Amino acid sequence: MPELRVRKPDGWTTISFPDAVASISVAGGKVDGQLCLTLTGEREDGPRIVETGILDVDERDEHLLENTVPRTEDGTSIVLDRLLPE
Repeated sequence: MPELRVRKPDGWTTISFPDAVASISVAGGKVDGQLCLTLTGEREDGPRIVETGILDVDERDEHLLENTVPRTEDGTSIVLDRLLPE
């Protein structure tokens, strides 16, 4: 069962995808008017599994994703960078 450590608005947590998930991709977008990341687990035999409201994925777990988390030059997730005060 793939597990990823992700940052949500209330802090870091671990989310799990079932073994039946063939791949996990990341996309940016807005949920309830807020910029966030969405992880989508693709399965051959069932509906997609969607995890929304994510601000970042631990860089140590990024190898489990089909694509990379959009980051600034210093490694900060683009989503967190946009939310942090200047």
